[in-house]
Amino acid sequence: MAAALALAGCDASAKADAPASGSPGAPGGSSSASSAPRQLALVVAPSPAANSADLVVAVANGTLNSVTVASRGGHVLSGGLAADGHTWTSSELPAPGAAYTVVATATSATGATKRLTMQVQVAPLVGASTVGYDITPSSGWTVGVNAPVVIRFHSSVTDRASVERAITVTTSKPVVGSWHWISSRELHFRPQTTWPAHLRVRVAAALEGVRAGAKLLGRYDTTIDFATGDSHITTVNGKTHMFTVVVNGKVWANWPTSLGRPEFVTRSGSYIVLSKEPTRQMTSCHAKITCDPKNKNFYDLKVDWDARLTWSGTFIHSAPWSVAHQGVDNVSHGCINLSPARATAFYNLSRYGDLVTVTGTSRTAADLIAVQDPGMTDWNTSWTQWVAGSALGASITTGAI
Repeated sequence: MAAALALAGCDASAKADAPASGSPGAPGGSSSASSAPRQLALVVAPSPAANSADLVVAVANGTLNSVTVASRGGHVLSGGLAADGHTWTSSELPAPGAAYTVVATATSATGATKRLTMQVQVAPLVGASTVGYDITPSSGWTVGVNAPVVIRFHSSVTDRASVERAITVTTSKPVVGSWHWISSRELHFRPQTTWPAHLRVRVAAALEGVRAGAKLLGRYDTTIDFATGDSHITTVNGKTHMFTVVVNGKVWANWPTSLGRPEFVTRSGSYIVLSKEPTRQMTSCHAKITCDPKNKNFYDLKVDWDARLTWSGTFIHSAPWSVAHQGVDNVSHGCINLSPARATAFYNLSRYGDLVTVTGTSRTAADLIAVQDPGMTDWNTSWTQWVAGSALGASITTGAI
């Protein structure tokens, strides 16, 4: 540790006891100055602390027992004590420009244990820009048990590990989960299996000032609270043409359906409900099928009760024109067709994060995963592969709210 400047930043409880009678500080004292006990003090050097090196906290005139270093946004720097107890070193870089509170316990040479505190300011990163982000779900939402937490950054993140360390997930019951980078701009968190039904979840992103790249810092902190609702699991079989919904382990519906015809086969795989619209104008031109009104595959339709499964254009929706084919054969352009009454019922039941698994078709979801279509990577990736997509390379068990 470079000792360019030392700062002793103790609170009242951190100071050594007042001099006893007969000591140099007491009236009429006659003892020599060398007999006075030396104060415990925390030391961080240089000041401001460097933003390009691990933070080192030392103690003068004693040994450290514990150290916690927390930012204003609540992010706690990871780190550990040296074997001799004289220093604590972070295992991650401090955020440039951030202010941290150091809280430590230390033992003096005389065996007295004290609580010490100090404020540490980190040097700013010259020439840095900031990056904002959005989080789904939003606070107050009730979501499906397969809902991922999605953070979309407004520019590319290169220091992924620092970003992950600054985000904490806590729940009303412990859950094993992991972060996974879909791309340099999109970070997802999901549980290993599913969230328990009726779980409270809090995501605290203490990203203000956190290094997201060489010259890029997080712009602000965000905390969201959401909850899971009932378990809704839907299975759609392309061979039997049946649509089955299970709610909290019991069959809620078993309906006939129609999927994509041979030229537009619906992809097998696990989707989630991404969003819903009561009415949507659907066109073959927008779906990149054809813009030519004379083409047999051209369509321009007002479609009701739409639950979106992919951004490329897969929906569960009302299709009164295909009712005669539902339960019999597959005739759509790739969407999952239901009768108006059944589509309405599913629309009213479903929510963001409900799982929909399609089976029995000849097409996989590989192409949509490759182009990072939201909702497709989360549940079409093995757990081992999912955890490998974390910059920290490990799953976590959520703490308690």
